[in-house]
Amino acid sequence: MSRDEAADMVNSFLGVDRNVVMGHFAKMNGLHLKHSDVEDIYSVNHGLADKAVAEGKSAHEIKLYRDRSIRAFLLFLVCCTIFSNKSSYYVDVVYLQYFQDLSAVREWNWGAAALVHLQHYLDDACLVTVNQMAGYMSLLQGWIISHFPGLSVWAQDPIYSEVMPRNAKFVPGAGHREPSSYRNSLDNIQTYDCVFSPYDDHRHVRPLINSCWFSGWLRCGNLKAKHLPERVLRQFKHVQGIPRKPDLSATPGMSLCEIDRVFMEELDLRMIAEEMRGQAVVSAWDHEPGYMTWFYKVSHPVMRPVQAPASPPRPPNLEVLIEAAEARNDPNMLQVCRGVRDEVERSLREGEAVEGTPVHGTLRRILNLLNPVLTCRRLKRGRGRRYNTRE
Repeated sequence: MSRDEAADMVNSFLGVDRNVVMGHFAKMNGLHLKHSDVEDIYSVNHGLADKAVAEGKSAHEIKLYRDRSIRAFLLFLVCCTIFSNKSSYYVDVVYLQYFQDLSAVREWNWGAAALVHLQHYLDDACLVTVNQMAGYMSLLQGWIISHFPGLSVWAQDPIYSEVMPRNAKFVPGAGHREPSSYRNSLDNIQTYDCVFSPYDDHRHVRPLINSCWFSGWLRCGNLKAKHLPERVLRQFKHVQGIPRKPDLSATPGMSLCEIDRVFMEELDLRMIAEEMRGQAVVSAWDHEPGYMTWFYKVSHPVMRPVQAPASPPRPPNLEVLIEAAEARNDPNMLQVCRGVRDEVERSLREGEAVEGTPVHGTLRRILNLLNPVLTCRRLKRGRGRRYNTRE
């Protein structure tokens, strides 16, 4: 959007003189308005609407002032939430175009817009040179607390009820200043520290809509982001398997116009089919054989500093993974070692190898190697610092 186009839009939708708008743009060195300017626009038009009502002005004039104040309020709202930037004092006027027709505000796909902007800034935040982040931070923080309630400090709002949005439940605390605290917690996290599907008791308020199974590109403005539910099936209470390659869902290099066309014309074709969703979970952490091995190959499961003070921790809930392997009848190396030990002891006991012969000496050495492994108890590795949830 050019500066002239933006000035005309602010003049038409908010009633601000065009020269004043251009002055604001010049001060901000871009198509921005300070929070205080937006607040003034809201207050002035709200006051003019009340005055017009008191003076018996026409319904058209009253509606004009009210619409301007509503647009100013909504612009401020979205720029402080789903479209927040790294500044703390201005809004981007480009989003004002979404409020041209106030009757159509409910028809915009605000959820997709919020995800696209958040993922865009998450991508930026992964760069080592970036030390700030923007996007829908309250959504991200609510998601973290919902899935990892013991990771940081928070309290439940005493007036919260399940008929309210889920994010209204949480009152976050100050958190921890040093990232090492979070790294230690994440490195040592267990499956019972994670709530894979935290929204079950909220489904009567916000049902899971079918379009959540859409797999492909989402876009808002000139930003785009991948939406791949097949990679997080346990959040939908399905057994997680090795997902297909992302390029099969979101074709690389797809233009914004093509993304729009696919979403409008091929939405049903891009849904994750029932067979790809797999079976429903029995335990929240259920996954198909081979998934953990694949995950450790393609992901970064340990967030260690460059100079790690110790070896990486054991995998999450090692006992659970062992039990799952036993349920699949995978070879149990401990049982194999026990079987070898028992056979060697039987051979020595029954005199199959005469004492003093090389064979007898070899069997004794094998037994000496096996016994320490089978008799020592596995000590649990320290889990690092933990933080209690304040309720």
